[in-house]
Amino acid sequence: MNESFQQAEERARGYTKEYGILLNQKIGFGNDGVVWKTNRESVLKAAMRLEPYERERDVYRRLMDLELSQVHGFAIPRLLNYSNKYLVIEMELVIPPFVIDFGKAYLDQPPDYPAEALAEWWVEREELYEPHQWPLVRKVLATFAAHGIHYFDPQPGNIRFPPK
Repeated sequence: MNESFQQAEERARGYTKEYGILLNQKIGFGNDGVVWKTNRESVLKAAMRLEPYERERDVYRRLMDLELSQVHGFAIPRLLNYSNKYLVIEMELVIPPFVIDFGKAYLDQPPDYPAEALAEWWVEREELYEPHQWPLVRKVLATFAAHGIHYFDPQPGNIRFPPK
């Protein structure tokens, strides 16, 4: 486990101690953070860096303001709490179909990527999904964009269809 993961885990443990929560099971990790199920049927994400934490926190706050808990049949976790001190977001546990992980989402203004790189990126994202799934993924992304949420991490682990 590298230092960033260890720091994220230490922050998660600080948060859980302060709020009387237990971490039950680590269920994911990536470039932006580490995720656990808790003893109160919530999910806790401890960010590894401030910028993705702030983006994700702000997206969840926007979703809460919009009262948006699902889009095109995909559940969106409801924000339960967050801590700027610990860089932790606590959200409800959702089951597929769902959209999760807003650490690479941007509010109101998409990142300024070169057009050629963006076109290539879209092709790569499309290849991650079954051909019949991609149009719905694009529809989900367009709906988010209409609300000023520019989601840049569509992959089967984050926009998950129900099991077959």
